[in-house]
Parts: sequence; structure tokens; C-alpha cells
Amino acid sequence: MSDDFPIADETKLVIRVQGGDLMAFEGLLNAHSSRLRAFVAMKLPIPHLIDEIAHETFLFAWKHIQEFEAGTDFGKWLRAIAFNLIRKETLRYQRSARNQEKLLEHCIAEEACQGGFSPDFPELPALEECLARLPENQRKLLERRYRFSESAHEIAAALGQSEAWVRTTLYRIRSALRTCIERHLQAQHEPFHPHES
Repeated sequence: MSDDFPIADETKLVIRVQGGDLMAFEGLLNAHSSRLRAFVAMKLPIPHLIDEIAHETFLFAWKHIQEFEAGTDFGKWLRAIAFNLIRKETLRYQRSARNQEKLLEHCIAEEACQGGFSPDFPELPALEECLARLPENQRKLLERRYRFSESAHEIAAALGQSEAWVRTTLYRIRSALRTCIERHLQAQHEPFHPHES
């Protein structure tokens, strides 16, 4: 419940919404929008996702309004819906990050093994350019790992380093490549604005 919105008035609006009154739902939206957005922002402080989660929360609430018990805390119900949506978004992001990591490893292996690129992945030409920018010792480390499929233990023994050093260095190289690829692809999609004379 909003601090300045009496529960009795809120309950009346809920009952009207359950009867199909869309204008009454707009009243609920206005009463709870700011507080819901603040709740989402605390859990997921990403501007475009705050708007998206808040919108999806109200959409879900409208579609499932018959499941809500009039007279109980509507704001609490909204926050529970939002929390579930935030959790789903977080899990989706984690899966996406893991998939990007796997794709990057695949791309590196593809380049190392074949010396060429598959047209199936638009990231590969960017990867080729980013790999070329790496220092020679980093490229050789990637080659050992992906072209010759050496384990961290084998690489560590060959280079006189610890396995932790090998894993950390490979992680940092992959992170740098990912950042380089993202910047490269972003630059390709930026609109061209010729200078006016």
C-alpha cells in the first residue's frame, strides 16, 4: 500500500479492476509505480531493466488480478511479482554470460585449429583483428591451450609458472578479447554522421 493511499480506497480500486475496469487499474498503477520502481532499482540497478521489470510486473498483475485477494497488501503482491521477474532476468543474464564465454572459447579454438573463420559467427572477423593486437606471448599461450589442447598443468610446467597463473592469465586474455570484440561490433553498428561543411 502506498503511504498516502488508504487501504480502503485501494481495495475499492482492486474490486473495480477485478470487474474489468481498466481505468481503476490505472489508479493502482499511479499509486504504486514510484515505490515499485524504487524496489526494482535496489535489486537490479540497470535503467532500461527497471522500466522493463516494472512494466512486466504491472502487466502480470493485470492478467492475474483475479488471483489477488482484495483487502490484502497490493504493493506487497506487486513486489513479489517483481522479485520473481528480477530473479528470472538474473538467471537469464548468467546463462547468457556463460554462453558468451563458451562462444568465445569456440571462436578461439576455431581460429587456432583452422587458421580461418566460419561465416556462421559474425564475431569471428572481429576476433581475428583482436587476436592480432595481442602480445606474442599471449597469443602463444592461447595457441598452447586451444590449438594444442594442452592442460593448465602442462602449460604451467612448460612455462615454469603455477597452474593458477595459467588459469588467471587465460581468463584475463579472454576477458580482454571479449571487450575488444564488443567494441569492434559496436563500432560497426554506430551510425555514420558525415561532417557538414
